[in-house]
Amino acid sequence: MDFHMPVEKRKQILAKLKEKGVKMQALGVVAAGDEKDWRQLFEFAKGMGLDRITSEPEEKMLPVISKLADEFKINVAIHNHATPSHYWNPEIVLNAIKGQSKRIGACADIGHWVRSGLDPVECIKKLEGHIFGLHVRDLHEKGPEGHDVHWGKGSSNVEGVLKELKRQGFKGGFSAECEFNLDNSVHDVAESVKYFREVVKKL
Repeated sequence: MDFHMPVEKRKQILAKLKEKGVKMQALGVVAAGDEKDWRQLFEFAKGMGLDRITSEPEEKMLPVISKLADEFKINVAIHNHATPSHYWNPEIVLNAIKGQSKRIGACADIGHWVRSGLDPVECIKKLEGHIFGLHVRDLHEKGPEGHDVHWGKGSSNVEGVLKELKRQGFKGGFSAECEFNLDNSVHDVAESVKYFREVVKKL
């Protein structure tokens, strides 16, 4: 799933998605190089009908990305990996997007916040109004060694995150991440979706 793929391959993927009744919402975590490369990424995103691009771009490229986001009417969600990656703290993301298009926001990866020693609910609060999507994972313990477990079984306070997102009126997308058993993760994702639905019923 690379944005440099030939148009014919892209058409085949779109046909398969349509056959299965699936809409591709986002692509990421992906980045491009110079302005020409970023434009190709946006053209790919438009061709695939995406709502957003999830990325960890170099800050110096944000004015270019901001311009392209407005031109193509596609959001860019800045993703956070754990420290010491550049965007590990939501304060860094907020500072980076100041003065840029309103189409530049955040993709909140709550598991990486937990790995970085941050409280995901507090991070969500700081980013209010700027979150376009989330990567949701629950970790068996806080800290860099935490690995994925079923939502609701770990230390990421998924229920608290969902409550805060409801308070904010969040309407974006969730990516369910269960990577501890990556080669056979369908059951893990299904269990997490089940937990999600149970929590949402109570909110």
